Amino acid sequence: MRGCRMCADELPFQTTRESVGAAVVVQVAGELDRETAEELSDCLSSAVRSVDPPAPVVVDLTGVDFIGACGIRLLLDHQDKCLRRGSELVVVANTVAVLRPLQVLELTGVLGVRPCLPDVLAVPEVSGPA
Repeated sequence: MRGCRMCADELPFQTTRESVGAAVVVQVAGELDRETAEELSDCLSSAVRSVDPPAPVVVDLTGVDFIGACGIRLLLDHQDKCLRRGSELVVVANTVAVLRPLQVLELTGVLGVRPCLPDVLAVPEVSGPA
């Protein structure tokens, strides 16, 4: 597992990136807002560059307690980057703090939101050949 730059301030935020089969999984914990968006952007940009299309970049937000407008915009921007490379961005979320804003904005389908990481990684195209 490769950790992305962690915030040196007192912000409760952490990102990690790892390859799981053909997918690149970015796990996020803490609050995703204007103060932490740049850190996640750096981590996601690295993930987008390292994934081998058509494999996805999977963003696991199950450890996120808050997502602000900057975080949502960041996910949409990186989804566009993935699509331009022939991949996709899949979001894993199962908490009200993350799901509610995405539902209100009608983005759960747009971002391919799934409830848990094992379900995403069980798809043959994501996990690689058996």
